[in-house]
Amino acid sequence: MSQASEGDGVQGTLGKKNLTTMHAVAQALAIGPMFSVALILGGVSRPDIGAGWNATLAVLLAGLGVLAIAYTISLYARKYAGAGAVYEYLTHGAHPWVGVFVAGFFFVGALFLGGGGIYLGLSVLIDGFWTTHISDSGPAWWVWGMIALAIVLVLNYFGIRLAIRAMLTFAIASFIPMVILAIVIIAKGGKDGNTLTMFNPGETSLFGVTGGGVLGGILLGILLFVGFEAAASIGEESEDPHRSIPRALIGTVAVAAGFFVLMSYAFSIGYGEKAVSEGLWAFSPGPVSEMATLYVGSWFATLLELVVILDAMALALAICVMIGRGFFALGRDGLLPAFFAKTSRRDTPWVGNLMVAVGGIGLTLLVFATDYASQFGFVDEAGAFVPFFPNDQFATFILSATIGSFAIELVYLVLAVAAFRLVPTSGNKPWQYLIVAVAVATPILGFYGALNPEPHDKSNFNWVAAAWTIGLLVLALIWFVILVVARRDKIDGAASHAADHHGVAPLDETLGYEPAGDTTPL
Repeated sequence: MSQASEGDGVQGTLGKKNLTTMHAVAQALAIGPMFSVALILGGVSRPDIGAGWNATLAVLLAGLGVLAIAYTISLYARKYAGAGAVYEYLTHGAHPWVGVFVAGFFFVGALFLGGGGIYLGLSVLIDGFWTTHISDSGPAWWVWGMIALAIVLVLNYFGIRLAIRAMLTFAIASFIPMVILAIVIIAKGGKDGNTLTMFNPGETSLFGVTGGGVLGGILLGILLFVGFEAAASIGEESEDPHRSIPRALIGTVAVAAGFFVLMSYAFSIGYGEKAVSEGLWAFSPGPVSEMATLYVGSWFATLLELVVILDAMALALAICVMIGRGFFALGRDGLLPAFFAKTSRRDTPWVGNLMVAVGGIGLTLLVFATDYASQFGFVDEAGAFVPFFPNDQFATFILSATIGSFAIELVYLVLAVAAFRLVPTSGNKPWQYLIVAVAVATPILGFYGALNPEPHDKSNFNWVAAAWTIGLLVLALIWFVILVVARRDKIDGAASHAADHHGVAPLDETLGYEPAGDTTPL
């Protein structure tokens, strides 16, 4: 048993270093691709703040941008490995003050995105499935989210390998049916036939007229990928993290980008240009079910509803792994109370894992304390208010996902800017600087598209999310100032366990381009 004592800054330990590239890939699947297709992808096509008919183009550009971010993060992964990932990367790659402050902001932001918001999403999905296919009466909607939370905590308590096996099982079981749906839609030509007009930015313009446009869709497109960096959180438990983590980061994002472009194209032609431009895909309560019923059959729609729930569980498992280890790392280094560094008999950070319960329960209570469904909408020609979302829990889920996306993308921006210092020691090639520059530009363009131009009122939930994000920054700043005043030595010595890994091969060799004669499998 390895358990941190009550001493301040005790070096707690996690499990054995026996995780492989496949485990890292499973952890990178925290992007929850099927879940994202069901609840987020349609938002990229929003005609007001999204890309409309150019949704597929926005997803493609977002995918390329996130691929650049993945490469940038892999520069850190080649040199440092730790349970806190972003925390260790910026502490050593930029400055201890930067690493500690950004870590506080990152992990609180992650609670909104996947540590808490995912349980609102699961509540919506499971409650909808129950009332549609089983019974009109049953548990309250929030009960389903709490059941999912309990399952995630139990699986993560009993070991990382068990949790990752569950992630892989859920992901594989959900991937195949979704791809089949896309192929069927494309083979049937959708509503009006196959076309490539959605790749022409002139269809909705780059910036939009009253908001959105292609750039407006990029923020929502990036949200599809947020979570892939979770692979880095198992670096401390991996056999060869300086090889497996970069491969998982870049490989998973590349495959996911292709998948999201495929699904976006299929759903675009499935609805047709007129319907997409009018927001029928964006504001549909169940686009996957609609497409499956229309092009395959209601039985396949039911199957896919289960698929999305399974994938959401995989996402929840992976984010719990990331958040639990992040709070564990901060507790171990004395930046949080020492009990955060406690581990179970199975070497899992059970106290850190409980932070997802704080996020899940907290956001569930937020649903009852607010009425976001009545705040976000538009006034139609008859003067009636038309809400964007069917209920408060779904509205709060979308808001929390956007808050988390804003927070994580700010962290991506900091990582990318600081990565310019790593290029000289990671190959020092001109194209590497170009990739890092793209990684810097991607979140900036995402923010610009989401928050520019007007309106700045409450009907635009992006601005409400931005206000929440500023609040998280203030909260992280208060925590950081307290640390500077009371525990300056802990900041200066932060992440000492994740020292630079000397003598590693260049990054291109890490990704599988070994010299002739090296048969190391990818």
